[in-house]
Amino acid sequence: MEIERTLPNYLQPEDIETLARQNVQLMTELWITKDRLFMLEDMLEKKGIIDRRVFDTAEPDESLSKELEAQRVAYIKRIMGVLPEHRTTELLKDAAPKL
Repeated sequence: MEIERTLPNYLQPEDIETLARQNVQLMTELWITKDRLFMLEDMLEKKGIIDRRVFDTAEPDESLSKELEAQRVAYIKRIMGVLPEHRTTELLKDAAPKL
């Protein structure tokens, strides 16, 4: 007996053309973030304020967790904003962290 799996369909045929723009936007966003993070960590470590290794085990408190969630939603909307609103809403629902 074969089990049929239903996977979410994130892209419709008409959405495929936007995939390249989304990919470039994601790569740009990621590199800018990584670049700034590396610079910040380097500056703080050189001033003796932090030890970069602390970030490997640190966890956000409740306030920061809420801020990160709001930033995550804004990020998804910005990246997926080229899709129709109903598709973006579906993606936000599917992307919600399962805690």
